[in-house]
Amino acid sequence: MKKYGVLYLMMLLLLLTACSDNDGDTQQGLLPTITFPVASARYRMELGSELEIVPKCEHVDEHSTYEWSMDGTVIGIGASYTFVAKTLGEYYIKVKVTNAYGTTEDELKITVIEVDKLSENESAEGLFTPNDTAFAWKFPWTSINIPSGRTIKVKAYMIENDLDGIYTWTLDGVVVAGLYHRQEVTDVSYVFDTDGLSQGTHTLLLTMKNDTCEVSQSFTLQVCPAEGAYRRAVTSESQSLVNKVYEFMPAPGHQVNGYTIVGDMIRDGASMEEVCDTVLRHWKKMWSVSLGAQGGYVIAGFDHSVENSGDYDLAIKGNPFSYQSEPGIIWVSQDVNGDGLPNDPWYELAGSEYGTENSTMEYAITYYKPKTPRSHTAWKDCFGVTGIVPYMSLWNTHAYYWQDWVEGTEHTYFSTRLKDYHTYEGGYTMEPPYAWGYADNLGSDYRKNDAFDAVNAMGYYKISNAKTWDGKDANLQYIDFVKVQTSQTGYSPNLGDISTEVYAIYDCHLKK
Repeated sequence: MKKYGVLYLMMLLLLLTACSDNDGDTQQGLLPTITFPVASARYRMELGSELEIVPKCEHVDEHSTYEWSMDGTVIGIGASYTFVAKTLGEYYIKVKVTNAYGTTEDELKITVIEVDKLSENESAEGLFTPNDTAFAWKFPWTSINIPSGRTIKVKAYMIENDLDGIYTWTLDGVVVAGLYHRQEVTDVSYVFDTDGLSQGTHTLLLTMKNDTCEVSQSFTLQVCPAEGAYRRAVTSESQSLVNKVYEFMPAPGHQVNGYTIVGDMIRDGASMEEVCDTVLRHWKKMWSVSLGAQGGYVIAGFDHSVENSGDYDLAIKGNPFSYQSEPGIIWVSQDVNGDGLPNDPWYELAGSEYGTENSTMEYAITYYKPKTPRSHTAWKDCFGVTGIVPYMSLWNTHAYYWQDWVEGTEHTYFSTRLKDYHTYEGGYTMEPPYAWGYADNLGSDYRKNDAFDAVNAMGYYKISNAKTWDGKDANLQYIDFVKVQTSQTGYSPNLGDISTEVYAIYDCHLKK
């Protein structure tokens, strides 16, 4: 009898096991999961509008139940809920999802606000005063380190009122281009070639002379050892996530200064050091930062050199959607003098639009701080085109979309610009992606990679796509720094400026 009793128990266990596999995930002891389509479950909507909220729920079946409540009162029981914005204010809604094994609860926030009466035809006219008389020019840098064997292009941008001036380039006291060198020219750029030059400091001087004035700008160029002298090997302590943020310079935009949808705010009066610490803190939690409008950027570095494998080397998480991509140009750099700072040449990672009519290189754009609070921010680019970054209290009620750590009342960003293809119709905006190669862009390279991160989709990028200033392959062996930069200038009345978002930057050869 004892033997038969044991057989009976074994058959009973087998039967129970078989039954447990018939009804899917809810029979495996898993609680429901709730995921909202908007980051951090924070919604903003216009007074008088309706919003259907459809969370993605897993480990549920036809027997699962849903309950929506606000201020302790049940307001819905279906798998989705439609909120009607009848009055201004903030509303917190809880949703409970229950399956056979228990209940999961989450909360979302809805902010109802009046939308600014904004037209796409609004212009920058009257928002800044152009300089009509004085000579002016701008430069992305005046001091840089260059490895032996490389060249770099030095160029003046945003030139105003030169009145047919003559430009002269002098290297270490010797005229190398311009007046008295072959012929009079008006070339505002010069290619600095390290070939034949000794390592050490060299001084380049650009002088503009016209009938009314003579103005000069000097550049310090440090010729360093050839590539590889300061390469840093991966160790057992190396991290996949960047370990330092060096610069956070978002352009004006509706997601800067007081925008709190994800993470903590940047306090008024913050320094560059403080905001860089805030960005890194966000990324450690995979919270986003916005780079603002065209040209806004963030620069970060690793605790090791990231090798060029010829395949995907970098992973950058954004938040592109099927209806909204906000592509950012990706730049990489090496620490060529070993000082641990990103004061070295940048190389653009070529994406699908590199070298096409959709890409404008050597682009510059200047923003002008508004003269009054809660006003649009005017801009003017290197072609004389003007426009605005709209002030949108729907998204951000801070008085200015201007960073406190930016000195002066205007600031210029230097970048590559991608053509903007966004459309706005019937209250909806579509911002289509480019094919591949850009941050926060739903291209073919934005996906899940189970070998690196099985949970989060992100963009994957190759160091082998790095280009020199003249469009040639850079053939970098490794990189130390990454810069991501917003690449489009458009905006729409409901979503505001196109602004690249970044949640984290990784060396995808290393595990987290």
